Amino acid sequence: MKSIGETLQQAAQQLRMAGIPEARREAELLLAACLKRERAWLLAHPEWQLRARELRRFERWLARRARREPLAYITHQRWFYGVQLYVGRGVLIPRPETEQLVELFLRYARQNPTGILVDAGTGSGCIALACLLNAPGWRAVGIDRSRRALRIAARNRDRYALRHRWLLLHADWLAPLRPACVDVILANPPYVLPHERDTLPPEIARYEPKRALLAPRADPLRPYRQLMQQAATVLKPGGWLAMETSLTLADSVRDLLAQCGYYLIETGQPYIVGGERLTHP
Repeated sequence: MKSIGETLQQAAQQLRMAGIPEARREAELLLAACLKRERAWLLAHPEWQLRARELRRFERWLARRARREPLAYITHQRWFYGVQLYVGRGVLIPRPETEQLVELFLRYARQNPTGILVDAGTGSGCIALACLLNAPGWRAVGIDRSRRALRIAARNRDRYALRHRWLLLHADWLAPLRPACVDVILANPPYVLPHERDTLPPEIARYEPKRALLAPRADPLRPYRQLMQQAATVLKPGGWLAMETSLTLADSVRDLLAQCGYYLIETGQPYIVGGERLTHP
């Protein structure tokens, strides 16, 4: 048997040799999840002896992390906007910058206590989940073309007992929605350009779903154009469309919003671009 302290020391060294930043912290998080304990408990009990089966499981997880598989896919845990999510292969791992979409929505919801939100390309459902938990008068529709993603989103929805407020649909962007039926649309389209892929960490480039990550090579703005055109029909007058993008594409996405007849919402964040739909075609 090995103690927690000895195990963490060896694990951190293995991860460090694999090129993983913050190797000690990652080893602690990995072992805490493996033991179903809090990280603070590990730090308070370095002398605790691990059982053989616990050690074998941890060593399997450690080998996966050393191959640069994301921690969230191994532990199936990720925090987003103060909410713990289930995540797995087939969905993007929620990131702090996407929380800006939630903040933008809540700014709208403070003035509009009820309404219908659409989370287009819902993935794990992190955006819709955070919005619904902080805006109890709202309902949501999560749409994704990946059935695996929808299963993960459903798991998060049911974990927080939101089935009665959150509908999940298998479709491409906003195709199944009726005209003028929703108040807010949030989306995180694929925006990593093909030549930028080589600059990504291995955790992202090797493991996260390419269809949700990489912009179309021939026309990187196609997902944004499609969303804006569809949203122009399904949004109610005065409804909002807000999308995450990159610094590289932000100006082009803003120009597209103006061309499609949206009034630009000032967000203060270059990678979140939103517009208010004033008229309908």
